[in-house]
Amino acid sequence: MYQFSVSEGAAVGTPVGRVIATDADMGENTDMSYLIKDEEGGELFKVTTDGDTQEAIITIKKSLDFESKRTHNVVVEAVNKHVDPRFLELGSFRDQTIVRVSVTDADEPPIFLPAEGAIMEVQEDARLGALVGTATAKDPDKENAPVRFSIDRSTDQEQIFHIDPVSGAITLGKILDRETAGWHNITVTAVEADNVSQISHSSVSIRILDVNDNPPELARPYEASICEDAKPGQVRANSKVMHYYHVTNVLQHAYYSLMQGFPNMVLE
Repeated sequence: MYQFSVSEGAAVGTPVGRVIATDADMGENTDMSYLIKDEEGGELFKVTTDGDTQEAIITIKKSLDFESKRTHNVVVEAVNKHVDPRFLELGSFRDQTIVRVSVTDADEPPIFLPAEGAIMEVQEDARLGALVGTATAKDPDKENAPVRFSIDRSTDQEQIFHIDPVSGAITLGKILDRETAGWHNITVTAVEADNVSQISHSSVSIRILDVNDNPPELARPYEASICEDAKPGQVRANSKVMHYYHVTNVLQHAYYSLMQGFPNMVLE
C-alpha cells in the first residue's frame, strides 16, 4: 500500500505521488502501463506512466473537498505492455495495489447561498431603514469561521442600500423612485472575520415595486368657446391626460369630472 497526502486546495493536474511495479525481465518486457480500477478513484485521479522510470504518476483529475471526504483509497493496476503469447498460461501479467490519498484541509472563502446570486423586491414607498432582504454566506471549512458582509460601493455609489456586517440584512438608505430606476444591481462582499484574505462576491438584484404615487396631468392647457345658440350634446372640446404610473402591460384609466359652477355643461 502507498500513502500520500494532498491539500484540498491543490489544482487539477497537481501530482499526488508515484507508484512503481517491479519486473525482473529486461528490455521492452519491463514496459508498464497503469490503470485506476475503481470508479471513484477514476473520477478524482488520473494515472500516467513515466516513460523513463516506468513509474505511475498519479495526478488530480477533479477538485478535492476535505469537508466531503478526507481519505480516498484508489486501486491502481500495473500491466505489462508486451506479453509473449507463449507465456500467457503463467499468469495475467498484471498486479494491483492500494493507494491511500489523505486530503488535508485548506482555508476556503465563504460560500454565498444561493451561489448564482439573489433577487430581492421592495416597494418604492418603503421607509428609510426598511428591510429589503438578507444576504447569506457561510464558511465551508470545518472551523465555520464567522462571516462579515459589506457592499461594494462601486456598485452603489449613492449608498441607496446598507448592509448589516454581521447578519447580512440589507436595508434602505435612501428614498426610492421607481420612475427613476426600476432595478438596482449591487455586489455584496463576504469575508472571514479572522482572515480577510478569504473573500467572496455575489450579485444582488433589487426590483423596485411600483406604487401609484403620481396624479394624472393634462397634456396641455385647453380653451374652448361656445355660441349661445349651441345645441345640447354638441362636442366643444376633447382633452388628453398623461399618467406617469408605470406598470408593465397594465392600461391605466383616468376619470374626469366638472368642477362646481357649470350647471349647463356635461362631461363624458
